[in-house]
Amino acid sequence: MVVTHVSSDRDPWPSMRDETKTTRQFVRFGVASMRGCDSLLVQRWRPDQDSREPDLVDNDRFTFAGSFAVSGKNAAEKGSLVVSRFLFDLATATESSTITFTEYTNLLEGEFKNRLKTRAKPLAIAEALADQAFIALKLPPDLRPSVKCVVVSRSKPVKEGKKARKIRDARLFGNAYPGLLRQLRQDVEDCLVIGGAWDLLTQPSAESDFDAGCDDTVLERLETHRYPSARWPSDFSLSPYQQVAVNELFARTSREGIFSINGPPGTGKTTLVMDVVAEIISRRAEILLRFDNPLDAFKATASGSDHGSTFEIDSALHDFIIAVASSNNGAVNNLTLELPKRSKIGERYGKQLNYLPKLAERILAQHQVTSPAWGSVSVPLGNKQNRDRCASAVAELIDDGCPDDDDLSTRNWGEACAIYRAAKARVDDLKAKHVRLDELARSADEFGSLQKAAGARPPVVTASSARNGSLAMSQAEAMEAASHPIIAASQRQIEEAREELGKVVLPAEFLDADPRARAEMLVGTSTALEDARADLFVAAMALHQSFIAGAWDPISANLRAWTERIAHPETGGSPSSAVHLWSTFSLLVPVVSSTFCSFANVFASLGRDAIPWLIVDEAGQAAAHHAIDALSRAKRTIVIGDPFQLEPISAISSSVDDALASRFGIPREFRSKAGSLQTLADRINPFGARRNGKWIGAPLLVHRRCIEPMFSISNALAYEHSMVLVNNALQAENPVGNDRLAFGPESAWFNVRGASEMPDRFYVPEEGALACYIMSRLAECRPPQHRGQLPDLFVISPFRKVALGIREDLLANAPTMFGHTAPDVVEEWAERSIGTVHSFQGKEAEIVLLVLGASDAESISWALAKPNIMNVAVTRARRRLYVIGNRANWFQDSSRDAWMLGQGRDWLVDEADARALFSRSPHHKPHLRLVV
Repeated sequence: MVVTHVSSDRDPWPSMRDETKTTRQFVRFGVASMRGCDSLLVQRWRPDQDSREPDLVDNDRFTFAGSFAVSGKNAAEKGSLVVSRFLFDLATATESSTITFTEYTNLLEGEFKNRLKTRAKPLAIAEALADQAFIALKLPPDLRPSVKCVVVSRSKPVKEGKKARKIRDARLFGNAYPGLLRQLRQDVEDCLVIGGAWDLLTQPSAESDFDAGCDDTVLERLETHRYPSARWPSDFSLSPYQQVAVNELFARTSREGIFSINGPPGTGKTTLVMDVVAEIISRRAEILLRFDNPLDAFKATASGSDHGSTFEIDSALHDFIIAVASSNNGAVNNLTLELPKRSKIGERYGKQLNYLPKLAERILAQHQVTSPAWGSVSVPLGNKQNRDRCASAVAELIDDGCPDDDDLSTRNWGEACAIYRAAKARVDDLKAKHVRLDELARSADEFGSLQKAAGARPPVVTASSARNGSLAMSQAEAMEAASHPIIAASQRQIEEAREELGKVVLPAEFLDADPRARAEMLVGTSTALEDARADLFVAAMALHQSFIAGAWDPISANLRAWTERIAHPETGGSPSSAVHLWSTFSLLVPVVSSTFCSFANVFASLGRDAIPWLIVDEAGQAAAHHAIDALSRAKRTIVIGDPFQLEPISAISSSVDDALASRFGIPREFRSKAGSLQTLADRINPFGARRNGKWIGAPLLVHRRCIEPMFSISNALAYEHSMVLVNNALQAENPVGNDRLAFGPESAWFNVRGASEMPDRFYVPEEGALACYIMSRLAECRPPQHRGQLPDLFVISPFRKVALGIREDLLANAPTMFGHTAPDVVEEWAERSIGTVHSFQGKEAEIVLLVLGASDAESISWALAKPNIMNVAVTRARRRLYVIGNRANWFQDSSRDAWMLGQGRDWLVDEADARALFSRSPHHKPHLRLVV
């Protein structure tokens, strides 16, 4: 894409034609300075505020009245005019004009058509349209800069034998959010139910002195009866804090509601989501059991679709559609492309799970995922390309015909029901035994209390006895007390239960353990119960397979109609029919994902309060006004994120934000720049805690990603040392079977002193040179069998221009740095591995080079003002963190910046010594000399 700012009457069109590319030009007319627009709003809404404040947007940012396309003959294309709402909304907000948007659009379209008839030149058309726009909206002429219009040239390679697709302009004028917000406001005025959006906007603050992470709360929420019946078939159980969050969210969202979960880096947010998905699917299996024949769940409708008849599915099966949404496209894609991988299920379940394998393989192949799949549990939708891909995969499944035994290992319906009922009975039986075990321990505790009152100490170690400090019983006293027949009988029964259930953790054992051991101790369950809960999910998937095979005719009919709806949302369709189609598709693929921007397109046919389950990932990055439409479509919303990682990116200036709040009386917590969807959801969640001055929803506290010093840096920066590190696998330098990894010397701060940044770039060339040297050495020192592969590392900077500078230097020196590695491989690796902090949230690598750049105090203060940026940067690294920068410049506050001084060992290394460290094999660990 080439962008040209046109300030004169000189022809901006390229004189040379490239026959290898198809090119289309777009003229953006009615250029207005964003800084001027900001000033106009501030003057109108808050006259007492200085509209020249320095926090207004940059002078080089523009907006436009609209755009049109220019053909290869340098003539404006008929029907290509697009009118933007921004300047119209600006005029409406400042009350400078009373024209309606329809009148305004008609005016510009009329002018455009008249100019086409006279064969006016594109630049003349652009100037005429701009004049009409500013006159109609009565906007001041000083909003118009010297730039007359902006010409955007977009090109695509010409592929031999293929018809070139028409190039479209970037969606500058396709911002969906204003329209969605206007429609939501209208629906509220029409008294429609708006799902979770109502709770978010109207519920009072739930902040209190409650602490969801305290021992008593954890033990109470881990009582056996609170556990869901099913879990994801992993070889590992959740941590106690993850399990508390899962138990509590199901308790609080039985029919509707919002529940927020706060997950610091590496605390297992995705793992938690998998358990939630497993329970929802298993709950639907309970409904499937009601039908003696799968066909009984469907009823033919009076009218079908263009593709034939459709069927109504029993309303009891409408409550299980799961949507995942985020502002971050990578986050939603990563989640829904991870769940189907066979690597995500435990080894003992590998041969038992094989759910619609052809569909699962097609979905992953469409997204270039080569990992084997266990089943079609999830798919990314969102943008049109993804929707078309999914529709194509489903259409191929329909063409294949009814899934048979070869495809599904499908049991007959009666057998599948019997197996599921047996699995559920096993879970219920084990839960009952756990309850009995708890009752025995409680009774023994109570009897021990009576003995204590009589002068003896309690013989059974329970939660209350542990808290009362009564564990210091002598061996003789314990033997004497245990000889009582009641106590002896209770202890015998407890031991028998332990033998049957496997590993069991009693409350007192949990309380008596140190924090690191406690982080892996689940009270209220056991090895047997965890296995049974996973087996129930396996049986639930088998039941779904059998149900699909038994009702294939109505299911395939509904799928045909669903593929038409999802590929062409503009065709509409009633919400009452859409819920039957979506509920049918959900039988095959329970989880779908979308960004907030595309969410209304994916679920265009479903109305408000119609999506049973919405899971918002990376909610700390999501602006509430971007997410509110999705919440209004959901009955239950699970909000997962972290207010101490990256915050929403807001294009609005603080001056405009202040003026807007003043004009409309907006409380601080709802202001655009004050928080995120996560902070608003946390605000109304009574099940939370206060951390680092903020009230947060259910906290996850067990960290499993990073080793030291990254863990302690993050824990101190953002979480008041509340996290616990549990990661035995990463403690070893080179785990068995993982010899492909070559690590450098211990994590360190490489002090590059006496250098200055390039003008207006934040980039310090000496820092970039050291980063490139380290990358080349790490690539060279990889094990022989992996020589030539580029290292598993990220190069991260707080500043975009620093990342660009490093990428440019690396590509310029790639042959020297990486030998014979193909240039396109290096370029793709650099694109993926070098960027700003915002490029890497949700990702991780073995090694991170944090290149700071910048030397002026103002830029550094911006990066350090909150813990968020450094917290995310540091926790991308699993094993090594190398900070490259001038510590004298960056160390500004002895309290806030204490992490820069190291974690109780040598940390600061000068540049020359840093190069010496990497001149040897990275497997060696030389002493790091402290620079005074």
